[in-house]
Amino acid sequence: MQINRSTGRLLLSCSLLLGAPALSSCSLFSSAERVVYDQQGIRIGLEPDPTLSRSETLTLNHHPAEMTATELETLLQVIQVSGWSGTIVGMLSNPHPVPLFPPKELAMISGQLATALRQATPTERVFFSLPKPDVSYSEDRTVGSLFLRGRYLHVVVQDHSSFIQADTGGGELKDLRDTKGMKLWVTGPAQAAMVPDSEEPRWAPFEAVHLSLNVKDVLAQRATPSPARASRAGAELPPAALQKTGPAAGPSDELQLQIRELTSSNLELRSRLDDQKKKMEELNTQMERLRLELDQAKSKKQPSRKLPSP
Repeated sequence: MQINRSTGRLLLSCSLLLGAPALSSCSLFSSAERVVYDQQGIRIGLEPDPTLSRSETLTLNHHPAEMTATELETLLQVIQVSGWSGTIVGMLSNPHPVPLFPPKELAMISGQLATALRQATPTERVFFSLPKPDVSYSEDRTVGSLFLRGRYLHVVVQDHSSFIQADTGGGELKDLRDTKGMKLWVTGPAQAAMVPDSEEPRWAPFEAVHLSLNVKDVLAQRATPSPARASRAGAELPPAALQKTGPAAGPSDELQLQIRELTSSNLELRSRLDDQKKKMEELNTQMERLRLELDQAKSKKQPSRKLPSP
């Protein structure tokens, strides 16, 4: 059967119209990595959000997002991370959280993160890869991603430069399942958000280290002055103002209680460190004794030389 030119054009137009929805839906979730900032070893950019493709329902991020660098600093400065370098230290020591981003580093990248959020599409998230600060060279980096969805800022961390990579031997690549025992924490008075199951992102298998913040709650809490900040503000007042304020300008009972709690916590941590040192010394003693016993056993097994017969 022959098809004339006009009929062929008609069939081609119909096929393109029918395929347009499918193509648009595919393009919605297909985007390559885009680098927004790449200087001094710092890489910040946009990548497809894998939690969206894993979701059973059509869910999108609230991007592009108009968030200032100051707001991002306020949110991210409450996040801390703990972990360990190697195996023995992690077995013997308690978690010691450190800031996810040191203040100097956070001030440097907050503007770039805000720019990336403004450029992100609803199917993308912002990734960051930062070198170890204050060193000339190190293979350890802070790597992770963040995105806004609903009421929450979600942060996921794959690696942190404070915890050195374990020696795999032979120059092998880092195992993706090795998260160095990392865990994310939130400093008070802010709290990590309890995300309902219906709003919880469907995290990828190797993205177990993640945390969510309720944006409005954290920004409101950080905007409210704490008793410590209020006491510092009172200490900066001139003497005349202090006389007018009277007894209220002195440290409150709550602040004194916090100081006592911090002192007791420091003493407890010092005691734990002493216990850990003793355990390490005991382990070293045991290893040395085992080495000596092994050397003695080897020397006993060696056959004595027989003298040649005359």
